Amino acid sequence: MELITNKKQCCGCTACYSICPKNAIKMEYDEEGFLYPSINSELCIDCGMCKSVCAFQNGYEKHPVIKGYALKHKNMDIRMTSRSGGAFAGLAYHILSLGGVVYGAVYGDNYSVKHFRCTDEKDLSKIQGVKYIQSEMNDIFSDVKSDLKSGKYVLFSGTTCQVAGLLAFLKNTDTAKLYTADLICHGVPNNMIWQEFLHWNERKYNGKLTDAKFRDKCYGWKPHFESVTIDGKKHRTKRFCLMFYENDILRPSCYECKYASLDRAGDFTLGDFWGIKKQYKDMFDKTGCSLFLINTKRGEELFDKINDNFILKDADVVKASFPNPNLRFATPLPKRRDYFWELYRTYDFDKVMKIYNRKIFKSRVKKNLKKIKRIIIK
Repeated sequence: MELITNKKQCCGCTACYSICPKNAIKMEYDEEGFLYPSINSELCIDCGMCKSVCAFQNGYEKHPVIKGYALKHKNMDIRMTSRSGGAFAGLAYHILSLGGVVYGAVYGDNYSVKHFRCTDEKDLSKIQGVKYIQSEMNDIFSDVKSDLKSGKYVLFSGTTCQVAGLLAFLKNTDTAKLYTADLICHGVPNNMIWQEFLHWNERKYNGKLTDAKFRDKCYGWKPHFESVTIDGKKHRTKRFCLMFYENDILRPSCYECKYASLDRAGDFTLGDFWGIKKQYKDMFDKTGCSLFLINTKRGEELFDKINDNFILKDADVVKASFPNPNLRFATPLPKRRDYFWELYRTYDFDKVMKIYNRKIFKSRVKKNLKKIKRIIIK
């Protein structure tokens, strides 16, 4: 059985791994640190289940947006522990109150990112907050299936490809108690590059990492600063952010993402409401604002039960999609993506950062000059 012929055909969702009746598929790292399915031909019985479950190759059930909101949770503590306006937390607290289970991305050992099964409110803060890394799923899809079979309510949050993969895997399972929230996704790097970055900071500051945040809200909502805490001392940086937005470290399939549109896979879509000032100036502040999309009737029914927890204003979804371009198209493949990976294969990471940062600096200068030119023309 040949599952993929090109790495652009695989988003790494693990649906194929999870559905294999003979455990013939393992997820293995490639040279860039991304996980791909590897089939053991001695165990494979050519049943074709792995091919049929692939939502990335076969398509997914599309849900046009029903309703969009600018959203802020009324509880300031929840807002400040969230990276946007607290939309996910509002959904999650409700599911937990029903005795349900919440799944989302958390930091694991050494601040690697993985999906986590949460049954207690005290653990919910682990999931809140953005993590610009593809989370490792392991056996999470099977865990969701077990929870649904036992009659539990489940909220699953993840990238849209993860949501679509899960729904394809659960095709023959009763999903009446499952709610899904997909994310407005720019594309995903992996744990290998994130770990390299963290170790680089340990060497730079000559100490041990004790905390890390992708976007630290203590510096405000809109400014994108990550923070690393070394031996108890916090350091603000934009190094990983700038690498991320150069787009060279994203998964190959991200450049051909099938889900970058207003036809969503999940019941809800969550993201930062960039451009909120143009629709509602009074909703813009340093605590953050969520762009919250409802995509299914059942999602709308659930939200009606909890919307008193939020400050809400109707959003023009089309207008909101322009400052959030991944609601319209996939992140373009950079012309020089290979440049970063050539550096990575050739040098140690300290030298990679030194050389690559020159490229980032030149790229930033060009983009700023273009902005200035547009302003002058206006």
